[in-house]
Amino acid sequence: MIEILGMTSPNVLKLVLMLEECGLAYRLRHVDVFTGEQRTPEFLALNPSGKVPVLIDHAQDAPFAVFESAAGLLYLAERAGRFLPAVAMPRSIALQWLMFQTASIGPMFGQYVHFFRYAPTETYGLKRYESEVARLLGVLDTRLAQSPWLAGDDYGLADIATWPWVRTADAIFPLLTDGRDRWRGLPALRRWFDRVAERPATPRATAALDALLPADRAAFGRADADALDRFFGRGRHDHSHKLTGAETAQ
Repeated sequence: MIEILGMTSPNVLKLVLMLEECGLAYRLRHVDVFTGEQRTPEFLALNPSGKVPVLIDHAQDAPFAVFESAAGLLYLAERAGRFLPAVAMPRSIALQWLMFQTASIGPMFGQYVHFFRYAPTETYGLKRYESEVARLLGVLDTRLAQSPWLAGDDYGLADIATWPWVRTADAIFPLLTDGRDRWRGLPALRRWFDRVAERPATPRATAALDALLPADRAAFGRADADALDRFFGRGRHDHSHKLTGAETAQ
C-alpha cells in the first residue's frame, strides 16, 4: 500500500495520477498545511523541507518515505516498471522533460499563483512571473506541435508531471483567456491537455484529489493571520482572498 500525504496541489496530483495509471493501491492522508502540520517533528522526519507531498511505501519491511514529487514519480516508475524507458537516450529525453517541469514549470507557475492570488497589489513580481509562465506555455506548445507527448511517441513521466500544472493554469491563469478564445495561440498544448484528460486514470485521480478540497477549505478557515503569514512566508498584510483548491501550489 502506498500512502500519499498532501492536499489539493498540482504536485500531489502528479503522484495520484501516476498511482492511478500504474494501478497501484494507495490512500490519501490530508495534511493541514495552513496551520503548520507540515512543520511538526513527525512530518519533518519524513520530509526535512516541510512540504507536501510525501509518499510512504508500506510494502517494504519498514515504511519507506520519499519526498519531492519528481522523486516520488521516479520511485513509482521503477517500482511499477512503467512510464520510463530503459534505453539510455529515450530515458534521457524523458528525464530532460521531467526536469523541465520540476525546474521551470512548477516553480514559475507556483510563484505566479502566489503573486496573482495573494499579493495585496499588482507588483513587478506578478508581471515577471506572468511573462515567464507565458513563455513556458509557449515552449510546451512548440514541443507538442512536434511530438505527440512531451518525451516522444509514448505517454510518460513528463506528461504525468506537467499535466496537473497546466490544469492549474486552465483553472485560474488569466493569460489563458484573452476575452475571445480560450487557449488562444496554444493549439498543440490544448490537444495534449485534452488527450491526457481523456485517459481513464485522469478523472479517477482528479476526483480522488478533489475529495480533499473540503478539508483544505476547513483548514484555511481555521488559520489565523499569523498562520497564513507563516504559510506564505510573508509580512503582515490583507488576507481577503479565497481558496479554490488549484491555487495552493506546494
